[in-house]
Amino acid sequence: MTGKGSETTTNTDRWSYFWLAIGSILYVFGNGRWINPLATWLWPIFMLRFIRTQKPLRGLILAGVVFIAGNIISWQGPHFIFIIIAAIMGLIIVLPFLVDRLIASRFEGFLSTLVFPLAWTSMEYIYSLGPVGTWGSLAYTQYGNLPLMQIVSVTGIWGLGFLITWFASVANSAWEHELTWLKIRSVVGVYACIMALVLLFGGARLTFFAPVSKTVRVASITTPDILSQFRELMKSRKLPPIDNTIYVLENLSEQAVRSGAKMAFWQEYAALLAKKDEEAFIDRACKLALQEKIYLMLGMGVFSPDPGVCAENKVVLIDPSGKVIWKYLKHHLAPGLEAPYVIQGKGEMPLLDTPFGKIASAICFDLDFPSFIRQVGNAGADLLLAPSFDWREITPLHTQMATFRAIENGFSMIRCTGEGLSIAVDPQGRTLAAVNYFTTDEPVMISDVPVKGVTTMYSHIGDIFAWLCVASLVIIFARALFRVKSH
Repeated sequence: MTGKGSETTTNTDRWSYFWLAIGSILYVFGNGRWINPLATWLWPIFMLRFIRTQKPLRGLILAGVVFIAGNIISWQGPHFIFIIIAAIMGLIIVLPFLVDRLIASRFEGFLSTLVFPLAWTSMEYIYSLGPVGTWGSLAYTQYGNLPLMQIVSVTGIWGLGFLITWFASVANSAWEHELTWLKIRSVVGVYACIMALVLLFGGARLTFFAPVSKTVRVASITTPDILSQFRELMKSRKLPPIDNTIYVLENLSEQAVRSGAKMAFWQEYAALLAKKDEEAFIDRACKLALQEKIYLMLGMGVFSPDPGVCAENKVVLIDPSGKVIWKYLKHHLAPGLEAPYVIQGKGEMPLLDTPFGKIASAICFDLDFPSFIRQVGNAGADLLLAPSFDWREITPLHTQMATFRAIENGFSMIRCTGEGLSIAVDPQGRTLAAVNYFTTDEPVMISDVPVKGVTTMYSHIGDIFAWLCVASLVIIFARALFRVKSH
């Protein structure tokens, strides 16, 4: 796309606002609560077309309004902070379009198509370093397309987002050249070849390198009405009776053992306890683990009577001898919901060698930070147990997001989710078991998962692809500035 071509397009495209309308509708279904994977590939095409055919300021302002409104509609939560986050996300999403509008026209052919995907990937990566992690990443919208998802074992989710946005840029290049094959064949051909290689890689990985190890049976246990109990606790400081909590613990854990499970673990905040009752509760759980000869992991919310930061969100792992192996405090606290009240963990994820492979643990929101989870992937974890807690509006999306951590790092993962979707997946993202809290009364999910993980490139090289995108964007910026000065 040349500068001249950009100017001509701006003056002659009478359909510009029609493309905005189509892009706006597709955007609502391209991410968030009502995801349609195809809409994710299409909305950037129309929004990019609209912005390129408008004067920069007007086009970007209108696009920003669309993104903010679309986010508020498609991202919903139980706290006003989600509206604020949605609005901020809308403003940030404008930035890659701004970069494209300002400098893509200074280049021609293949290089011009790289500006938008490089800017988008850089934006997503830098945004992920903030308090909400990878929420909103385009990669998550492609959940279920296993051949395509396998690319994250090499590039992380950044490679998948790059492919989606590069497609939009290539499509616009073809559009601006009126689909004249002689003018677009090199750009379209390169993209088509790379996409074909990505899909061939994914298909080959699924077909020829599927996990073949023995399995271990794991029971994931959710408890009813925790959200209402939690709200009552935050309102009146009144905890549920500990005898009731112990009864539920023992009854459901014994049900898990009868299924033949060698491990049993509980959802996040499964036990809501006063600090003074914590040790007695853990001691009771140790006796249960010893009696049943199982690994038992408890999701606990421990509260003190002190004002201010007065809670711990933790998991406690007990081995079959009745010994406490670790007490892990959640590191990434949910903004608005936990951060003001809950003590932050140090961020050292636990790892244990067992007869059933190396097991690790993280809690819910921790899994939205790929570089954080990579520490156990790089250490050779075979199974990640993830006690979690969601709500209806982010079900099943939040669980689907977590499955990408399994593919990135080559471990099996079980996410035990209160008021959400519980799932067990193998190291390539295949679903081994799933239970939706909102469609069943079954509190125990039984899954047989491989005891041996696989090695992935991403677990060793990390976010190099994302950093290469950032570096390439800086170089392109510098080159564009040099061209301006030289003229």
